[in-house]
Amino acid sequence: MVYPLFLVLLYLFVVILGSPDAPFPQGDEIMHIRTIRESLETGNYLIPSLSGLPNPYKPPLLFWLGMASDRIFGIGYFQERFVSLFFGLGSLLLLFGITLQIQKERKEVFLTTLFFGFSFLSLKFFSLLMMEGPMVFFLLFYFYLFFHHKRTKDRKLLLWGSVLVGVGYLLKGPILQVYLFLFVFSHLYIRMVRIRKGKISILWNRIPEEKYLLYSLALTLLLPIGWILYLYISLPSGKDLLRFFFITENIGKFYAANQPGLRIWFGWILYSIPFTIPFLQLFWNQLRNPRRSKYQSYVMTILVFLLLVTTLHLLPNRKDPYYVTPFISLLFLLPSFKKFTWESLLTTKTNQFALIIAYFFLIMVSIVVRLPNLFLVSLLGLLLLGSSVCFFETKKNQWLAVLFTQIAIIPIVIFFLLRPMADPDLRSLTKEAENASICVIAENPWTAMDVQNKLMEASVQFALPLTIQENCSKSEYLINFTDAKITNEFTKLKSWFQWKQHLQMEAKSVFSSILKMEKQKFQTEISLWKREATP
Repeated sequence: MVYPLFLVLLYLFVVILGSPDAPFPQGDEIMHIRTIRESLETGNYLIPSLSGLPNPYKPPLLFWLGMASDRIFGIGYFQERFVSLFFGLGSLLLLFGITLQIQKERKEVFLTTLFFGFSFLSLKFFSLLMMEGPMVFFLLFYFYLFFHHKRTKDRKLLLWGSVLVGVGYLLKGPILQVYLFLFVFSHLYIRMVRIRKGKISILWNRIPEEKYLLYSLALTLLLPIGWILYLYISLPSGKDLLRFFFITENIGKFYAANQPGLRIWFGWILYSIPFTIPFLQLFWNQLRNPRRSKYQSYVMTILVFLLLVTTLHLLPNRKDPYYVTPFISLLFLLPSFKKFTWESLLTTKTNQFALIIAYFFLIMVSIVVRLPNLFLVSLLGLLLLGSSVCFFETKKNQWLAVLFTQIAIIPIVIFFLLRPMADPDLRSLTKEAENASICVIAENPWTAMDVQNKLMEASVQFALPLTIQENCSKSEYLINFTDAKITNEFTKLKSWFQWKQHLQMEAKSVFSSILKMEKQKFQTEISLWKREATP
């Protein structure tokens, strides 16, 4: 029964990958796709470019892979996002391999892999051209090699793991090296520190046993140092790129507007959906009734590591929930390490009650936004859960009901809530301008990048509302994303509405507008204009 669900999971990824408007968008993806396509057009393969200049925001590995995919399969959203899916499938295989070494029961191994695939983390970031999907792969690969090394004592595995982390520098900078140092520190802490009767003792004699692990850390720095030296010495703009990346982009996070630390903690809750409740129960049960296993040292190492990386991301002022996504996969290893079955975790009264609340909430949403298909499928899920609690006599039927309704939550949200309420397809609304010169009037240049990504054959120019005359003088068409007044040179062809990304409304006003179905409060009018022919 479990195996066909992997085909369903693959189908979900394939459907999501090709859609320009992803169900769970992430703003940086627009810039990543624009960088790949512009670099292919200009031939800037080694140092990818954005808006005519070397892209200083991220190292080039993701862009290199995206360009390679576009070269092989043709330019498109599916081809570029396939890079993340490739790493995502690799992550699933790695999780399968690690669990297989821990767990003798094949059913649990397949369930662990399947559930991770249906998590919000996987369905979002393995379907977007973002660094987070590959980061999951790099961390899982190192943990796989580390765990296999501890079982086989093969030192070469540590060397390969360190080299891999070094390559990861080209993905998102030195943060992967920082994560590795924190992981090694967590491992050494569990191995060497003992606290008994209020006294702390350190077992220094265990350092020689871990010397190859410590030596291998140096290998993680070889490729980063080589790349930095290449930029500094050989590239005219290399010093500026390094200065922007290390100081403006990274150290600048400590000087941005201070965001609440709850955003990081919320990331753990958000990206582990729909398995958040089982994980919380697992932690709570371990606090109340500690259950030791032969893998207890790995469990404690993971918990210390997760605490350290959470603390790390609480330090800068800029705190985004998705910063914790590379570590969510480690949560799915805990049930196997602790010898818990997924059936025992998901069939608890607490989890079933939480599922009932979730489906009841979806029913309420379907009534408010008037989506009959969402209402029907949510009602079906609620009835299935209710029957499992009240009428199903066998544990097998109860377990299957919970399993299907658990993994169905996010697909239901995607296909029955987000898809019907998605913004209109820009490509179909602007067919007459798909090969013309277009001036995009917006507050943010990334809006113009998004238009250029969707209308690949058009020539897109960006203009702020106050620079229309200056920047749009040679454009045949205008797409206005603001309230700016358009001169008489242009004639309005059509308009449509799309959802606002940032609401500046009080909670009371939001709630009132939802009840009154005032969609215009949450949407912005977009208009297409054409330059009048001169006599």
